[in-house]
Amino acid sequence: MKRSITILSIILVLGLGLRLVWLDKRPLGFTWDEAALGYNAYSLLKTGRDEYGKILPIVLQSFGDYKPGLYAYFTIPSIGALGLNEVATRLPSAIFGTLLIIVVYLLIKELFGIWYSLFGSLMLAISPWAIHFSRGAWEANLALFLTTLAALLFIKKKYWLAALFFGLTLWSYQGAKLFTPLLILCLLAIFKTNIKNLAMPFLFLLVFLLPIALGFRAQSGRLKVFSIFSYTRRLDTVEEIKRQDKNNLALFTLFHSEIIDQGRAVLQRYLNHLSPYYLFFAGDWQNLRHAIPYYGYLHIPEIVTFIIGLHWLIKSKTPGAKLIFAWLLLAPVPSALSRDLISGTRSLPMIIPLSIISGLGLSKLFESKKLIFIYSFALLLSLFYFLDLYFVHSPNFTAADFLYAYRPALQLIKPLIPNYKKIVITSQLGQPYIFTLFYLQVDPRQYQPQAHLRESPQGDVGEVDRFAKFEFRPVFWPADRGQVSTLFIGGQYELPELDLQTTPNLERISDIVFPNGTHALRIVGLK
Repeated sequence: MKRSITILSIILVLGLGLRLVWLDKRPLGFTWDEAALGYNAYSLLKTGRDEYGKILPIVLQSFGDYKPGLYAYFTIPSIGALGLNEVATRLPSAIFGTLLIIVVYLLIKELFGIWYSLFGSLMLAISPWAIHFSRGAWEANLALFLTTLAALLFIKKKYWLAALFFGLTLWSYQGAKLFTPLLILCLLAIFKTNIKNLAMPFLFLLVFLLPIALGFRAQSGRLKVFSIFSYTRRLDTVEEIKRQDKNNLALFTLFHSEIIDQGRAVLQRYLNHLSPYYLFFAGDWQNLRHAIPYYGYLHIPEIVTFIIGLHWLIKSKTPGAKLIFAWLLLAPVPSALSRDLISGTRSLPMIIPLSIISGLGLSKLFESKKLIFIYSFALLLSLFYFLDLYFVHSPNFTAADFLYAYRPALQLIKPLIPNYKKIVITSQLGQPYIFTLFYLQVDPRQYQPQAHLRESPQGDVGEVDRFAKFEFRPVFWPADRGQVSTLFIGGQYELPELDLQTTPNLERISDIVFPNGTHALRIVGLK
């Protein structure tokens, strides 16, 4: 037992290091969701209210995307201790990502025995998928920790605590509102729990649904935007299919109806998440914020351990094996029902069964000294290759997606703000107001009375177009060049070099470039 604790401690130190080193620099940049969670935590710390002045909300209005607010509350202590910055905002995710290693160790021990638990926790500790999402302020990573802990407590028959943590998942991430009920149903079916023991914990769990249900109408627009069922074929496309079928309603209904088309789309998205290309070679190929360039979510040598572990699991008839299979098959469902072809965030719960299966395979390889030596060398080489890509090369590919340019631009203008009556910041990168609040550490007491979100009529994210002396909009130099005492932050095409050369009373402040040398933002002032 002491030996297991020692090895687990080494795995934890490794996992913590992989999640903490250069936390403010990798990923290089900061997403608008991270900035929103950080600033709302800062606002709650200072005033007990969110950025709009709402007292202790469960859901954050934010940009009109209505984020579950639990991550922001967990961020309050780190911001109180470290100040409003990237490290403080990302730190809770890194901590929960590390604690997840312990929870998975205990879960495997409960399901399969202590021999297998160290292998699974090791594979989670070095998982590229887990590392990446533990290094950003991702609500999904918090939800993953809470879900796994709740499942462990349920298996150990700690039903009240399981209900508590399952309930908290609903306050932490939107995707949990679908995955959590599905997982609970599986746990009930597999472990055949006495319903009498679950009645009161179930009622307790329902309490967590109340604030969500009360605010559902206001939040439903965002759900509609992301649901795949909101996107139907164009009318002229449907009419052309009907024409080709000679308006035969039976043929159209059987082969070409909307439900058939959307069913194919859901199946495509679901299977995308189970493909080797997604798991071992590319990860989320649609969104560089969710992936590691030129690397999958699992190390390539894990193909071997995954196949071995899967074979062992198929032969096993235990409830633990059934749970891991069910978890793996259910995890992509929230992502499959969304508009995106693939999503590393919404399918994040897949990490748990994948790490466990790979760990089971590794335990079987361990029985052969020769095979484990060869495999360990290949896995270590892959890990170093991943770390080289992530810490050395990734900024050249992902800095733009992580909106890196905001930090240096706002840090540069901070001492210049008193010199200008107006500051115009381009909206081309998205949500500039939240970065202004975050990096300039604007006092929430000053901002809250001015906060006004211009909601999107389509139900998608809205925008804030001004507060105090700041304006957030596209820069149109033919008209804006006539301004006085105005500072501009814009793109190179909004502030064209040739036009700037002929503009009187112009102060050239700086150009911001991405690590790969491409232009990001330009800062100029008109006196």
